[in-house]
This record gives sequence, C-alpha cells and structure tokens, in this order.
Amino acid sequence: MITQKQPEPSTDVRLTSGSLDRASLPVIAKSQLQYGIVYHWVIITSCLISLVAPVFILMFPHSNLLNPNLVFTAIFEGNNPAGIWEAAGVPFQPGDFWKLFWNNLFTPEGFATFGMVLGCSVAFWALIPAVWQFGKKKEYFYVCVSLFIMSLIALAMSGLVNIGG
Repeated sequence: MITQKQPEPSTDVRLTSGSLDRASLPVIAKSQLQYGIVYHWVIITSCLISLVAPVFILMFPHSNLLNPNLVFTAIFEGNNPAGIWEAAGVPFQPGDFWKLFWNNLFTPEGFATFGMVLGCSVAFWALIPAVWQFGKKKEYFYVCVSLFIMSLIALAMSGLVNIGG
C-alpha cells in the first residue's frame, strides 16, 4: 500500500488569528443581519417551547383536547387511526386547524401547537424587518420579492393553499 503525502497548503491560504482583521471581513447588509437575528431567536424560542410543552401535556393530561394516556394506550394496542380517535373520546375533526388552535391555545396542547406554528412560520416573522430595511434602502425589487414570499407563507398557514391534496 503506497501512501502519498498530501502537499502542505500555501501560506496565503492559511488563516491565523493575526491574518484576519475586521477590515478584511465582508460587509453584511443590515437586512440580512436583522433577518438572521429574528430567525435565530424565533427558532430558539420555538425549540424551547417544543421542548417544554410535552412535559406539560403529560403533567396535565385532562387539560388537553386528547388525553395522551388514552391515545398512547390505543396506539400501543395497534388500533387504526379511527380506533385511536374513538379511544380518545373525541370525534375526528378534519380541517379547521385554526379554530382548534385558537380554542385550545391556553392548554398544554395549544402551547405545543404554538411552538410548532412559531417554528414553521419563522421566515414570515424574519422577513418583516428585512422588508423594512429593503424599503429604507429603496430596494423595491427585494421588497416585492419578500412580500410575495410572505404572502405565500401566510396563504399556506391559512389553509387557503394546500399542496398536500
């Protein structure tokens, strides 16, 4: 087995703490920085909610729309979806997500759902300050593209646009 020694990288490729200074870093647009900051914190908030919410769901099983103890029992017994809904004691309600969400917002399940909704809609919230910065810089093409993307996200969240069938 012949091993070939890899050539050393040239000195101009190596980055040491002495060769990198603030002047050599690229300038990031304020709209991108604000988008990233909002995206970062909304995702962290969503993750923390999604981490804590199942604890509340299991601590207060009777405060939920579906009692997790009954649901888990039905799942582990091998019931089909209709059997799981029947075991939970709640009739299946297709669609109308927002009605269920708003009616159960202050329950442990509603808290968990809020974390998921927040995480799934993060691009919408992060685009708001970006659109503002694009408008301040008079970059109207980016304002229009961002507003178009925000409208697609809002339509998908509302349920008016459904690519799932």
